[in-house]
Amino acid sequence: MRVPNTKVWLKTEFAQRPDLLASGTAVADKVIARLNTTWNQSKSASPAFADRYRELMRVAEAEIGEMAAQAGDIPCRMGCNYCCKDERIVLTEKEAVLAVKHVEEQLDTAQRGRVVESILASTPTSDQASVPCAFLIDERCAIYADRPLACRSYFSRSVSSCHDFFLDKSRMPQRFSAPKMVEVAVREVTRAAKHSKLYEINSLMQRIYADPDKPALWAAERMSDESDLADPE
Repeated sequence: MRVPNTKVWLKTEFAQRPDLLASGTAVADKVIARLNTTWNQSKSASPAFADRYRELMRVAEAEIGEMAAQAGDIPCRMGCNYCCKDERIVLTEKEAVLAVKHVEEQLDTAQRGRVVESILASTPTSDQASVPCAFLIDERCAIYADRPLACRSYFSRSVSSCHDFFLDKSRMPQRFSAPKMVEVAVREVTRAAKHSKLYEINSLMQRIYADPDKPALWAAERMSDESDLADPE
């Protein structure tokens, strides 16, 4: 399904705390304004989608980082990767382009071989089963600089709760959800662009890498139509 616009998401998020809706909406409006400015200015600086999106990610991560710093109790650290195994990880076709470009252009032959092998052997990630993302190699993300927005906006308030969820899916992890608003805002800002549907990461990557001709096409931003794999709208 498509991600709702930011105001709809906020109303859902604060359904039990309507007293926070006004302040949350004010923050969202400022974030969307900054993202819109960046997205529009980057078009004249570099019309290539990958460059524009990376610049948008830079601003989005700054916003997310500020939220996390203000929260002050986020235990997420490099090497902690329960979220890479516990969750259904989604990305858009636009984000898949960056992932493929990273694999094809930034990894050496051996690294690329391991990632492709992992992709072809993968099964869909899920929040109902502990299935690793295909890009989790040696317990680290192989495409970290170009990881999907869903990964950038996921934060925990308790490592132990993530561990418990990894072992028992009935025990929900304690999450810091505010950065999710930035993810939704980015989707809203870029929605006018093509290829905004959401896909489960392992399934889409497996479809791309099962055909030896497709990775080069995606890296060149000439994506093939894989919409039959997309989440229903």
